[in-house]
Amino acid sequence: ANGGRMPQVQFGTYKMKGDDCYQGVLSALRLGYRGLDTASVYSNEKECAKAILDSGVPRDQIFIQTKLWRSFMGKGKNGKPLCDAELRKSLRNLGTDYIDMWLMHWPGPGRHLNYPPVRMGMARPKQPIITNKDKMVPLDWSPAMRLETYANMCAHISSTGKVRAVGVCNFSLRQLKELLDFCKERRLPRPAVVQNECHPYLTAEPVRKYCQEQGIIFQAYASLGAGMVKLMEDQNIVQIADSYDVTPAQLLLRWGLQHNLALLPKSSKAARQKSNLEIFDFKLSQEDMKALDSLHQGEENQNTMVGWLREHDPDFY
Repeated sequence: ANGGRMPQVQFGTYKMKGDDCYQGVLSALRLGYRGLDTASVYSNEKECAKAILDSGVPRDQIFIQTKLWRSFMGKGKNGKPLCDAELRKSLRNLGTDYIDMWLMHWPGPGRHLNYPPVRMGMARPKQPIITNKDKMVPLDWSPAMRLETYANMCAHISSTGKVRAVGVCNFSLRQLKELLDFCKERRLPRPAVVQNECHPYLTAEPVRKYCQEQGIIFQAYASLGAGMVKLMEDQNIVQIADSYDVTPAQLLLRWGLQHNLALLPKSSKAARQKSNLEIFDFKLSQEDMKALDSLHQGEENQNTMVGWLREHDPDFY
């Protein structure tokens, strides 16, 4: 993106808060991580900033990416894009004058925690809560607003400006194709990165393949599973990991690496942070890659599994 260098393995900070986040990021930077993934909605940008400062690592050696929350699509009462003020806020919180990668967090509208559009859970099809259908932020959200917001985000891109590159998260194949058509039509920079959930239970093949064809970096989140998705306890995964004398986490990250994914492993423990970086000195056989691929359980057009349990599949929007 923009000639900038993005580390293939960055440190993820989802759900890390307060001192836990500060210590985690500080330790990761000291261990050699040179990329950080955060988001305004994680409420930890300030802790990331303090850790960066205290690490002594120069700003220009750290790749920082944050995300625009979905409630800030469209324009405010003053007619200005809501994302502009959000960008200023993220820059202030991160204590930096530029962000290396600014990502659109979700392709749909914002929602109120007490009025989710679907019943909580991983089961498909999702169970809509009809009475909450129109409770969204902004109220006049539309798919066209997603595209306009992307254009508004792009307005900040320059090699010396506040944003060096933009990307999107949780986009389905259809939404991504639509976005690339829009970029062509409006002569906008294409997304440099697509950050989607991806692991052996949800291999994200259609979006991954498309990204590869289009020269877009696919960045995986939840590589190690989360919540109800206990990848690291899966006996198939444990057995293959044992045969290489690596941890299940290292195996899962190596699987991502061999699929040309960018990765965002997260751990607050220094020993795990270290071992999560030690994935470059072994290689999985094609047979084992296929065995891991075959664990896929997602349905067609399913782009989320462990995350967004109170949301529609992204393609709904």
